[in-house]
Amino acid sequence: MLARKNRGFSLLELMIVVIIAATLVNIALPSFTSLINSQERRGALHDLMGVFAFARQHAVMNGAIVTVCPLDTTGTCGRDWNSDIHAFLDPDNTRKLTANESLLRTISPSGNGRLIARSLNRSFFQFRPTGFIHSDLGNITWCPESRNASLAGQIIISRGGRVRIARDTDNDGIPEDSKGRPLRC
Repeated sequence: MLARKNRGFSLLELMIVVIIAATLVNIALPSFTSLINSQERRGALHDLMGVFAFARQHAVMNGAIVTVCPLDTTGTCGRDWNSDIHAFLDPDNTRKLTANESLLRTISPSGNGRLIARSLNRSFFQFRPTGFIHSDLGNITWCPESRNASLAGQIIISRGGRVRIARDTDNDGIPEDSKGRPLRC
């Protein structure tokens, strides 16, 4: 009778493979988490830039004020930038979406971070028919849930209506706002 060959792994071989796999996962996990946070930031900022560019374009094309803001339950511009953000034609400058105004676009913010808008005392941004900002210039900062400023990002809206992403100009790993100060979460 011929001896039967083993077709499986021994317990020792299996444990060595599990230990090697666990070590590789522990090495790769921090990089993977950083990659996910970076993609979340990029996605949130590009969505915001898209809605602002779209709003500016429609203000020029329609010769009317376009408002960008989160809306409260009454359809008026609210302050919660972590809810849906709307761009709508606002020819009467009421900062309220009514039957006379046309909703142009809505975006939902990222679920893995929070948005903080700063536009002096206002909770909205508006574009004139010239494409210039009608309300105060300002910025919107995206902060990750960890509140790690090195993972934060910001879009800056200039008086001319141009929107840009804040950059890390001093190479300290944290982007700077329009005044050159590091972002804070």
